[in-house]
Amino acid sequence: MSEALRILGLADLHDCIEGIRNLKNLKYDLIAFCGDLHNASSTEGAKPAAMALARLGPPVLIIPGNMDHRDVVPDLWEKAGFIVLHQSSFRHKEYGFLGMGGMIAKDPRRLGDPNRYYHRDDEVYSVLEKAYQEVASARAKIVIVHQPPWGACDILYNGERSGSSELRRFIENYQPDLVLCGHIHEDRGECHIGSTLVVNVGELRRGYGAVIDLNDEITVEWI
Repeated sequence: MSEALRILGLADLHDCIEGIRNLKNLKYDLIAFCGDLHNASSTEGAKPAAMALARLGPPVLIIPGNMDHRDVVPDLWEKAGFIVLHQSSFRHKEYGFLGMGGMIAKDPRRLGDPNRYYHRDDEVYSVLEKAYQEVASARAKIVIVHQPPWGACDILYNGERSGSSELRRFIENYQPDLVLCGHIHEDRGECHIGSTLVVNVGELRRGYGAVIDLNDEITVEWI
């Protein structure tokens, strides 16, 4: 990679803005926020967290989590100046970003909720495949998702796995350089699927995050 990039990877603030306080002196090129900035809040309740994240400095690439509501975040995040990467792509210099927010609805009745970002597992592959084609010429590809891939940083407290099988299939087939995720608070960490580095950045509500440096190799510094 001819030009280095430093990403501040964050997720799962759940409107607890105290989690942002220790991030103000960090150096980075952009923020990748992997969903659940809010906690099912109204626009009024969600605004402080959005503005606190915006004050850390642009650009902020963000995707919604399952606790970020459709009737709140589009307008609020636009006013905050965020780059919303849900089901889309974005180029930053020689780096290509693609994103998919929300989570799989195991109960199909949840798919009918107009205010929640729920989807079927089989939607994940097609959405990311399309976004990937838009940044295929980028030197490095970074995927920002909320829910981890199956078998990678997705273990719940009870020992069960809760990742997306179709996200894993996409990673196995396309081998992006980096996948950033959150959602499973209890399985913060990093692992590989083939040559792809998967990083569950952890729960910002508890002060966790990660600084990821992309250069000739990818390294992770934990917050």
